[in-house]
Amino acid sequence: MKKTLLLLLFILSPVLLVQAQYTRFGAKVGGNLYKVQGDDGSSNTTNTLAGFHGGVVVSYEFVSRLAVQGELLYEQKGFVYDEHPLNATEALADDHRLHYITLPVMLKLQKGGFFVKGGPYIGYLIAEATQVKRLDRSTLDDPAPTELGNYRLSMDDFERWDYGYTVGLGIELDNGFSLSFHNTGGLTSFSKALDQKNFGFKLSIGYLLRPPTPDEMMLR
Repeated sequence: MKKTLLLLLFILSPVLLVQAQYTRFGAKVGGNLYKVQGDDGSSNTTNTLAGFHGGVVVSYEFVSRLAVQGELLYEQKGFVYDEHPLNATEALADDHRLHYITLPVMLKLQKGGFFVKGGPYIGYLIAEATQVKRLDRSTLDDPAPTELGNYRLSMDDFERWDYGYTVGLGIELDNGFSLSFHNTGGLTSFSKALDQKNFGFKLSIGYLLRPPTPDEMMLR
C-alpha cells in the first residue's frame, strides 16, 4: 500500500506543478538520528547513529496553501553496533555510517504558520565510512574487550539506490524561517547480503524566500 501511494504521488507531481502559482527557493540544515530495521536489523545490540543533513529546497506553492516541495539533500544514515553477535566467537561494535544524496518530493499542507507534509524519497549512496570493529566475545565483560581487527566493508556490499517515505510537521514564520521534524523510513534494504533498512528522525531549520505580495501576484 505504501509503495502504491508513493508511486501515485510521483505520477501526480508533474500535474500539480503545472498549476503552481509561484515558486520559492531556500535551504535547510539539521541533525539526524538513524537506526536500522529489517529481519537483520533492529535489536537490543544495535543503537541509533547521530549525523547531520543539509541541502537546497524548492517549493511550488498554491493559493489554497497547498504546495509541492522538493529537496536535494546530503544525509548521513546508518546505525551503531553495540556488541552485536557476528558468530560464535566474535561480536561487532562501533559506527556503521552511510552517506547519501536524497531527493524527497512531498505534498505540503499549510494552515497559518503550521504545516504538515509527506511523500516519497529517492536516495543514492555516495560513500560508506564504517568504523566497525570485531571483538572477542569471551572478553565482552572485560573493561576493554579484545579487538580482533576491523570488520571490512566496501561500496560493493551495499545497494546504491535507496527509496522510501518521509513525513513531517513544522512551523514557518512570516520571514521565511522554519523549524521542522521528520520521520523517514526506507522500503528497501541497503545491504546486498542482509535485510537492513534505514529508519530515522530529522530536526531541521530552514529558510524559504518570502512569497510574493498580493500586488506582485496581480502583476503576473
